[in-house]
Amino acid sequence: MAEPIERITLGYIKEMKPFNYCPFCGSMDIFFDDIKKFHCKKCAFTFYHNVAAAVAVILQYEDKVILIRRSEEPCKGKLDLPGGFADPKETVEDAGKREMEEELGIGVNNLRYLGSYPNIYEYKGVPYNTCDIFFYSEIDTLPTNFDKTEIEELVLINPLEVPDEEIAFESTKVGLRLFARSV
Repeated sequence: MAEPIERITLGYIKEMKPFNYCPFCGSMDIFFDDIKKFHCKKCAFTFYHNVAAAVAVILQYEDKVILIRRSEEPCKGKLDLPGGFADPKETVEDAGKREMEEELGIGVNNLRYLGSYPNIYEYKGVPYNTCDIFFYSEIDTLPTNFDKTEIEELVLINPLEVPDEEIAFESTKVGLRLFARSV
């Protein structure tokens, strides 16, 4: 079994408190265990803030990869890979295909698994722990009809020349390095 390219260490968010009241009884006496569990001390209701599955696809066109410049928060203006969250009852492979169709207007059928890495995705003040799953696919033509509500621009770049400070998420940096190592 191959050694992982690197481990990502993400600090847990100690002050994570998206709830002011218990969603079951309305009590304000809610305890967060610093990992994933919210517990109401009054009625014993427990809410598990589990990991969300997210998919990113590294699209290779000739000797370059396609990155997107994000037009929305989080990390608006930063570079990222096309992708998104898996929907309930959807495989990550189907999520990757769906996201390529929705975001880039292209069909991909030959997704190859690269790896998965943890990430924290903060949306509207709520931090979500994610497992970002990376796939790879070669494409023959560049997308021209992309979703401009999510994507400011497409960037075609050599995967070895992507500046780390321009990348939106730590997991994406690791995924791109894994890809660059495998080509």
